[in-house]
Amino acid sequence: MSEQTGSSPDTSSGVPIVEVYLSAFCPYCHFAKRLLKEQGLDFSTISVDFHSDRRAEMEQRSERETVPQIFIGQTHVGGYDDLSALVSSGKLPALLENERSRPHIQPNVQPDVHE
Repeated sequence: MSEQTGSSPDTSSGVPIVEVYLSAFCPYCHFAKRLLKEQGLDFSTISVDFHSDRRAEMEQRSERETVPQIFIGQTHVGGYDDLSALVSSGKLPALLENERSRPHIQPNVQPDVHE
């Protein structure tokens, strides 16, 4: 269980890529990171603070303008409330299993070196 900010997540283990677009100033972003850690998931963060290209990429991928935006593999989960509902409903393990069986296509986004 770790947060990766300097390198792309390892997909060779069959674990889905979990990516979180976030802002350092957003409390729901911190809640989402904490919830992912509580679930034992590794994830990478992509800060949209002061990075208009990253924000544009997030908006294109998610069709939303707010943070956080969470992706598990190729599936757009949504924001913190969506992630929390996925966990509460018990549907997160099924999503993870489904994404493990999919071939992974990484977006052209580099995770943060520093947040």
